[in-house]
Amino acid sequence: AENHYLVGGDECKECAPRAAVAGRIVALVMCVCAACGLAVWAYSMTKWRKERYIGRVLRFADRAVYWYVAIGLTAKTKVLFGFYQICTVLSSTYSARLPPKYTSWTDNLDNAVSIDWSGFFLPEQCLGYGERLVVSALSPVVLIALLMGTGIALRLHVWRTASPRPKLWAEAALGLLDLTPAGLVLIFCFVPSISA
Repeated sequence: AENHYLVGGDECKECAPRAAVAGRIVALVMCVCAACGLAVWAYSMTKWRKERYIGRVLRFADRAVYWYVAIGLTAKTKVLFGFYQICTVLSSTYSARLPPKYTSWTDNLDNAVSIDWSGFFLPEQCLGYGERLVVSALSPVVLIALLMGTGIALRLHVWRTASPRPKLWAEAALGLLDLTPAGLVLIFCFVPSISA
């Protein structure tokens, strides 16, 4: 039936209104942004490092960042994602015939890592193929735009409390540049989900 989907193959349920689903998505994104903002704010509080409970977490984060940079984990992570991108599309893109021993673990890895935001909030039968394609193609762009907006907001928050205020547009541009490396990492991570 129109605007319904099957659950377990025998029960028919009505699809949720798209406005309600969009509201849930926006609420989730806002909660994630607020949580990340609070985490960054707590991490920037240097005097909290001496506190009993939160200080332990912040000192652990300091050590984790130190070791992340010291052993060059960024490059290793990029190599791992590159390997993942090649392994998961090897048989479908290059029509390579591979043994089931190989394809079983790559298919399991692909199913575990693939991100389908539209299917998470709305069942597959409730959204047409074209709409699902648009959602999966635009979700990384929206996520990266939110990341850049967060960088600008953090810089403007610091700008507001600064005593000799620099130019507003210069601080906004620096905020955009602050989180550009993280945006590039997100672009790198989302490539296989869009192009495959």
